[in-house]
Amino acid sequence: MAVDLITMRLADMTRVHPEQITGRCALCQHEVGIYPSGQRVMRARPHVRVVCQVCMTPGKPQTLAPGAEYEPMQSRVRHGK
Repeated sequence: MAVDLITMRLADMTRVHPEQITGRCALCQHEVGIYPSGQRVMRARPHVRVVCQVCMTPGKPQTLAPGAEYEPMQSRVRHGK
């Protein structure tokens, strides 16, 4: 089963996590932010496809990455887009 990691385009992020990394959407190549939970998914599933929120097909079944529910509280407002 193919797995997509849905991320947010860096330009659209208003909050960032201190441990996030950046990557590229597999479909449009926009730069995206990848939170620690997404990084764990990428380590567990090396062939996961990183897709931004704009390119993600609506209606496809989605679940949160383990630990993702706590990351908004650990994030801070992004300054200087």
